[in-house]
Amino acid sequence: MVSSAAELVEVSDGVYARLHEGLTNAGIIVGDESVMIIDSLRVPSFARALIEDVRKITPKPIKYVIDTHSHWDHSWGNEEFPEATIIGHQNCRSEMLDVEAQKLWMDKIVTSNEAWSEEAKTVTITPPAMTFNSKLSMYFGERIIELRYFGRAHTSGDIFIFLPEDKLVCTGDVAQDSGVPFMMDGYMEDWVETGRLLSELPVDRFVSGHGPVGERAALVEAKDFITDLVSGTKECINNGRDEQETVDVVLKKLNDRFGYWRGFDRVGDSIGFTFQQILHNGG
Repeated sequence: MVSSAAELVEVSDGVYARLHEGLTNAGIIVGDESVMIIDSLRVPSFARALIEDVRKITPKPIKYVIDTHSHWDHSWGNEEFPEATIIGHQNCRSEMLDVEAQKLWMDKIVTSNEAWSEEAKTVTITPPAMTFNSKLSMYFGERIIELRYFGRAHTSGDIFIFLPEDKLVCTGDVAQDSGVPFMMDGYMEDWVETGRLLSELPVDRFVSGHGPVGERAALVEAKDFITDLVSGTKECINNGRDEQETVDVVLKKLNDRFGYWRGFDRVGDSIGFTFQQILHNGG
């Protein structure tokens, strides 16, 4: 079931990005005595393939699994790590324990006729057992790892794995290099501030949940994309435009700078979602 397209890239000493083109990335950090995984992927077989790739690097045990957020393609492999401590934001845990929300995802996935649809029926959703609210510092061997929460964005519980000495951050789905994030679960006005705080971290590179490893300039562009989408939508609402007019105006503006991005064909729907959310929040 697992595509052979996954690629291991060492982005710093003992820190690996496992890039899976068209699917979901993961991170691997090798400590003195154990391993930390960032995102367990979409179903157990994908998690097992991730474990196999860890074994290509080191025989050390996997001690921690970090959930960047609750979405199924990042966390439904958690059950394959029974000996590890799974860590995430408190909101991530709450979202994964939301039976109705998880059923919506499950219904969507099992009826999507994808290669993993049948396996998804067997998933035991396993939320983080350790949570935090704003910041958690971990001393992983000789490396300092900071788990940061800056507010709602792509979900209510997005966290960033910041390695200050490596000038590196893992961004989950809040920021990609030249890729449009999924926004239909997002908190768009909050995302602007979260993205700004993320872009101010002193990093040179970032590993996203999707797409290639990015440089700092791409992190700033990701922040600008969300800012321009939200501010453009608000301006149209303030000028009395309806939803379709807003989609047309904002899409044209974004296309001038971001039209070449992966997934740009989905932006119109995301502008409509943002329009309705801002109206619901009082404009």
